Amino acid sequence: MPILESRTGRRGAAATLLAVLASAGLAVLAPTSAQAASTCTSLTYYRVGGYPGGADMHVPTIGWQDGNKTCYLKYGNSNSAVKVLQEALNNCYAQSLRLDGQYGTNTRNAVRAAQHQINETFVYANIAEDGEYGPQTRAYMGFAIFGVNGGPVIPNTCYYPG
Repeated sequence: MPILESRTGRRGAAATLLAVLASAGLAVLAPTSAQAASTCTSLTYYRVGGYPGGADMHVPTIGWQDGNKTCYLKYGNSNSAVKVLQEALNNCYAQSLRLDGQYGTNTRNAVRAAQHQINETFVYANIAEDGEYGPQTRAYMGFAIFGVNGGPVIPNTCYYPG
């Protein structure tokens, strides 16, 4: 059996490669979640069907209406993407956050509570309950639904974009 076909062989080959690279003075570091994605700075409206007159879901994104959801939010961030996250936490996870766009202690704790609820609801989610909004949390999180053209939030109605 060739070495790369066994699990042990792959691990050994990877360890050997890392040792060779390290001995050559090349650092090999896996990116952290924060490094793997950009900070969310704005939001995108996504049209959600099934509501009279239509409805929009607001999701944190890298830029205004750019549709790029592969972003990250954590303690210390302050922008409109945080406010969208806070709206989702209030409406979909029964939190009572002030919608101030500040990712402080209360928002971090609310994200932890949402992550815990997600892990309880989706058995295989296994997301870290770290209070940070990243790819794992985004994959399972529900977002608030609003009436079109800036209409008010539709209470207790959430959409899960994945």
